[in-house]
Amino acid sequence: MSSLPKWINDAVENLLPSKFKDCTITETNYITNYLKQITFVTDLSDIYFEPAYAVGFRINDRDFRNYSPFHFNKEKGSFDVLFHIHDTDAVGCNFINRLSVGESLKMIIPRGKRFFDPDAKIHFSIGDETSLGSSISIQETAEESNASFVCLHEVEDPFVLENLGLYGYYTSKNNWMSILNQINEFLREEKKAVENDEVTFYLTGNGKTMSFLRRYLKEKGVRSANIRSQAYWIEGKKGCKYHCTAALNRR
Repeated sequence: MSSLPKWINDAVENLLPSKFKDCTITETNYITNYLKQITFVTDLSDIYFEPAYAVGFRINDRDFRNYSPFHFNKEKGSFDVLFHIHDTDAVGCNFINRLSVGESLKMIIPRGKRFFDPDAKIHFSIGDETSLGSSISIQETAEESNASFVCLHEVEDPFVLENLGLYGYYTSKNNWMSILNQINEFLREEKKAVENDEVTFYLTGNGKTMSFLRRYLKEKGVRSANIRSQAYWIEGKKGCKYHCTAALNRR
């Protein structure tokens, strides 16, 4: 999200109160030095939510940031967000790094495009650290409908996936050969399911990687309708469309 003058952001909050919720932090946990998980509570009884929807927080007078919630529980009024602290000097990450239990802040209610495919028998989420929250949300919804879930993440520490309960493929950062090898392995193992349009691929994270993998999957015979994509960041570009692990404008 691009920066806006303080008076515009103030006006949005005052004129559209139904689009905001007051949230309180009840728990924080550093999964690693660069991944911080925060639990928020608020009244979610009137909120509609789908996997990979984004919530937003105002981090200063001029800027909002968007994040992907998971463990979204309307009955308990709670949800979690996993934040990628890529640079403590960056305005968004500095804000997140300082948040602690007991603090309250306004949240822009969940919104976004329809991303999850309820008809898929296998859900394959592919991304990097910024995609972890979305993957968890997709996994939770897939398992509720007794569908299968698979993931492939570029991560600095593979034990992160185990800690988060995301079991699947992983590679080191920017290891293109490994990424393609593991996608090819999946395509071989699930050849019939792919041919029968029973697999939906979710591509998130680095916009450049996402665009390349979308083309690659289509070349391998995956139909466009079975590929869902959302760039969370683009190297060198401020204001990319969605999240900081969900975070907008992370880079």
